[in-house]
Amino acid sequence: MEAKVSKYQDQIYNFNGLWDIPSICGLKIVKKQDKTIVIATDLFDENPGTSITEWNTKLAKEFCDKNEIDCKQLVYIEHTPDKKTKLSFNQESFYKVKFDIVDDKFENPKWQEISKEEVNKLITE
Repeated sequence: MEAKVSKYQDQIYNFNGLWDIPSICGLKIVKKQDKTIVIATDLFDENPGTSITEWNTKLAKEFCDKNEIDCKQLVYIEHTPDKKTKLSFNQESFYKVKFDIVDDKFENPKWQEISKEEVNKLITE
């Protein structure tokens, strides 16, 4: 069964991070009828600036504003790719991040680890 996806993006995204330092991340956006899944991927080796985790409240807001995403329908996921080492913090991980929205700003991120299978299910169903 094929997924019914109304809009899909997958790209390298440039942003100004802490102290306006040029930074990059991977960005995947999948728009569905009732939600928009945004996956921000940390690009360790290629990123000269701020990490997505350190800048997630600003990135989530920027993604919503630039892509006409209703913040109430946002499913925001931080992805860390596998760096092929034995260190546990360098293994692939996915975290769904929930924010409080106060005066049109994203605040107080709360992370919940989810599996790759759960991410795939969100995208394809």
